Amino acid sequence: MTQDLLIESDLVRRVEAVGVSDLARYVDEARASAIYPEATTFRVGGGGAFWYSHGNIVNSAFGLGMSGPVEQEEVAALIAFFAERDEQARIDVCPYADASLMRWLATYGFVATGFETVLLQRLGDGEDGIDHSCGPVGPDGPLVTVRQAMSAGDRELWAELEARGFKDGAVTDEDMALARAIALRRDAMHLVGYVDGQPAGTGMLVIGDGAAMLNGDATLPAFRNKGVQTALLRTRLQLAVEAGCDLAVIEASPGGTSERNQQRAGFRVAYTRVTMELPKHI
Repeated sequence: MTQDLLIESDLVRRVEAVGVSDLARYVDEARASAIYPEATTFRVGGGGAFWYSHGNIVNSAFGLGMSGPVEQEEVAALIAFFAERDEQARIDVCPYADASLMRWLATYGFVATGFETVLLQRLGDGEDGIDHSCGPVGPDGPLVTVRQAMSAGDRELWAELEARGFKDGAVTDEDMALARAIALRRDAMHLVGYVDGQPAGTGMLVIGDGAAMLNGDATLPAFRNKGVQTALLRTRLQLAVEAGCDLAVIEASPGGTSERNQQRAGFRVAYTRVTMELPKHI
């Protein structure tokens, strides 16, 4: 159970390293899918910078400073990597990163533009490692079921649901391209939640280094507050336990509905990353 989970530097380094590896695999998958044929990874500062396409919302750097001090030349190279692609540099910084990273980011004029909560759950401590105290729906509520998206048609449905749920229905071509690139990841399990047989929401599970990364969470507005995400969370945790994972990782906006649902499912807030960006005029 999560009350025994000690948040310490070795655990955080493991989580951030798993994240770097996951993003590098996603770049490879996005390029292989031909949706983002020029997607590329640049390893720097103990982490990496990841670029998919011009203006893509997921272009960012991650995991820097987790293995020791970051040199000024490394931050300069990071800025150049994005500048060569006509992008403003953006980096998600872990609070456990070496202090040199923030000093160099400040020197170059980076500013904080957002935060992301990282939540963890230890798996396998109890009978199955999962907190079953929260049910997906009440006894008189709708029937919520979860199925894995296996076929090409299932993956296209997953992409449509993810894009519409994430953007509340106002979906652009760029949103669908990103959702399809995620849906085509061959190293991930894609799950669809149904309410009384109607497709309602999505979730994804990626496993690496014994850790289960839960992402791709989205629910159509008409089906929110019906237990869809709780069911998707519980299903993925069960799959992670069956795969032998000892840790589950998930992220959310601080204080939001998703974060509350995740805590009800047994996750514990571990730390908060800060997003730093280099203003366009710099």
